[in-house]
Amino acid sequence: MILRGPALGLLAALFAVLAAFPLAAAEEILDFRSAVEVRSDGDFIVTETIRVRAQGQEIRRGIYRDFPTAFEDAEGGIAATGFELIAARRDGLTETARVEDGGNFVRIYLGQADVYLDPGVYTYELTYRTDRQVRFFPDHDEVYWNATGTAWIFPIRSATAVIHLPDGARAGQTAAYTGPLGSRTQDAVTHSSSDGSVVRFVTTRPLGPYEGLSVVVSLEKGVIHPPTNGQKLSWFVRDHVASLIAGAGALLVLLYYVVAWARIGRDPPKGVIVPRWDAPAGVSPALAHYIWNRGLRHQGFPAISASALNLAVGGYIEFEDIAETVTLRATAKRSEGVTLPVGEATVLNGVKSRADGLTISEANGEAVAGLGRSFRQAMEREHREVYYRHNRGWIFLGMALSVAAFVLTVALGKPGGQWLAALAPALIAGGILTVAAVQMAQRWGTGLASKIRFAFFGFAMLVMTMNAGLMSAQRFFASLEDPLLIGALASLLLLNLLFFFILGAPTTFGRKRTDEIEGLRHYLSVAEEDRLNMAGAPQMSPQHFETLLPYAVALDVEKPWARAFETWLASAVAAGTVAAGSYAPGWYRGLNSGNQSFGDKITGLGHSLSDSLTRSLPAPKSSSSGFSSGGGSSGGGGGGGGGGGW
Repeated sequence: MILRGPALGLLAALFAVLAAFPLAAAEEILDFRSAVEVRSDGDFIVTETIRVRAQGQEIRRGIYRDFPTAFEDAEGGIAATGFELIAARRDGLTETARVEDGGNFVRIYLGQADVYLDPGVYTYELTYRTDRQVRFFPDHDEVYWNATGTAWIFPIRSATAVIHLPDGARAGQTAAYTGPLGSRTQDAVTHSSSDGSVVRFVTTRPLGPYEGLSVVVSLEKGVIHPPTNGQKLSWFVRDHVASLIAGAGALLVLLYYVVAWARIGRDPPKGVIVPRWDAPAGVSPALAHYIWNRGLRHQGFPAISASALNLAVGGYIEFEDIAETVTLRATAKRSEGVTLPVGEATVLNGVKSRADGLTISEANGEAVAGLGRSFRQAMEREHREVYYRHNRGWIFLGMALSVAAFVLTVALGKPGGQWLAALAPALIAGGILTVAAVQMAQRWGTGLASKIRFAFFGFAMLVMTMNAGLMSAQRFFASLEDPLLIGALASLLLLNLLFFFILGAPTTFGRKRTDEIEGLRHYLSVAEEDRLNMAGAPQMSPQHFETLLPYAVALDVEKPWARAFETWLASAVAAGTVAAGSYAPGWYRGLNSGNQSFGDKITGLGHSLSDSLTRSLPAPKSSSSGFSSGGGSSGGGGGGGGGGGW
C-alpha cells in the first residue's frame, strides 16, 4: 500500500513524536548556577540555583545535594570544612530540607518523604556557608572552587559559576576545568567585571553524568585575612575530634588500669627461695601445676597426666603400652577411706567408670573431652581465688570503659575514610607483640638479670622490626588518614589485653606456696652434682625418683629429673650396687621395649600422655553456631560533591 497526502504527513508527525519522547522523558539538570560570595575572613556564602526536569524516575520527592566536608591539607593530612545550611527554596518558596552527616560529606535532602512531585521543571535554590576554602600560597591567595562537583548522576546542560570577591579585591589569573574528576579540559569561557571584583565562568558544552565545572581565581596577598591562632586551634579540634576523643579515652583507660594495678594487681613480695626435695604440705602434682602456672595450661592435660602418674606411683592405676595409644586401668587397690586430691579423684573415677580401662585414643575422644571438662571444673571449683586472683571484675570494668570510649569516638567524632580497615592490621600486629612481650617477661622472671635479658631482646626485636620495614613502612603510614586515631583505638584494645595478663596477682598464701614450689622445681631441674652438694638432700633412689616424677611432669622439668635418675642408675650399675636392667616401674607395662634409653622413655611418659589426650579430642564441627602536583583539574578544588533524586 502506498501512502499519499494527509496519511503520509500524519505518519511523519508520529515518528517525530516518538523520536522526541525519550529526550523529553529524560531527567536532567537544565541549568546549574553557583554564586560564591568570598568574604574577607575566608568564609564563603554560596547560593546554588539548580533547575531540573523531573519525570518521577529518580526525582520523585525532590533532589539531594552532597557536599564534601573533608579535604587534604598542605601537610597531606585530612582536614574538615565547616558547613551551615542557611536557606532552601523550590520555585521561590521555602522548601523542607534536612541535613545528614555522612562522615566525609553532608547530604542535603530537599523535599518531603510523603509528598511526590508531578512531572515537570522545578528550580531549587540552596544557600549555605562554608569555611577553609581559600588556599594560601607565598606569592598569592587562591579561590579554587568545584562549582558543580563531579558526582551528579544527571547530565548538566549548562553550568555557570560566579565568584564575587571582597571589597577592594581584583582577580588575577583565572582558569576553568570541565569534565570528569581529574580532567584538565577547559570547555568554558571566562568574563570579568570592569573592576575585576566579579568573575563569571560559563561552560561551552553540556556536561555528562559525573562531569563537573571547577574554577580558579587568584588574589593578591592580604585581601583575605589569614586564620588567627584561635581559628587554627578550633580547626585543629574539628579535624581531630575523633582522635582526641579516642586519645582521651585511651588515657582514661590507662589511668584506670594503673590505679587498679596499684590497688589489687601488685604481687606480694617474693620470699627467699630455698631448694626443697619434698612437695609443700597438701600440694598435689596437679595443684603444683595450677599454682605455678596461675591456672591450668593446655586445657589441663599436663595436670591430668601428672595426676595419673601420681595415682600410678601410689598403686591405684596402671599404664599400658605407651605408643599410639595409652590405656589407664584401675588396680585392685581400694581408695575407699582415702582422701585423694580433687584432681586425682576425678581421674581415678574416670578410669574406674570404664570396665576395660580408659584408652586415650581418637575413638574415645568424647570420653577424653568429658574427663578434661570434669577435671577443670573440679580444680577451679576448689582452688579458684585461693592462690591467685585474676580480678576479672576489674578487667570487665576496663573493657566497659574502652567500649564507651570507642562508641563516643564513632558517634561524636564521626571518623571518615578507611579507618576501620586500617585498624585491623594495627590490632593484629599490636596484639601479637603484646602477647609475645608478656610471655617473654613471664618466662624470664623478675630478677635484674632477667630484666637485662628482656631489655636486650626487646631492643634487638625493635631493631629487626624496623630493618624489616614493618615500623618504617612509609606506604602504610602514608595511607592512614589519621594515624593518631588508629593508634588510640588500637591502644584501647591492647591495654585490655596487656592488663588481662598483669592485673591478676597471687594471694599472700599463693605467693608462699609459689615460693615453695619454685624451690622444689629448682631441686628437680639442677644437675646431679649440684643436687648432691645440697645439705640434707636425700640420696637418689627409684622410690625418691618415682615420688617426685609427677611433680616434675606437672612443672615441666621431667627431662632433667629423668636424666638425673638415669645418671644415678648408670653409676649404681657400674658400682655393682644395682643389677643392670633391674629397674622397671611396676605401674607401667612396655617400658623396656625398643632401643630408646631409659631417660628418653621416662621423659616422654608425661608428654606422650598429654599429647595423646589432646589428639583424642573430637574435631569441631564447621556447621556449628559461633555467635562467638600536576596542576588543576576538574574536581580538584574545594566544595564539589554531587547529588541525585529521591
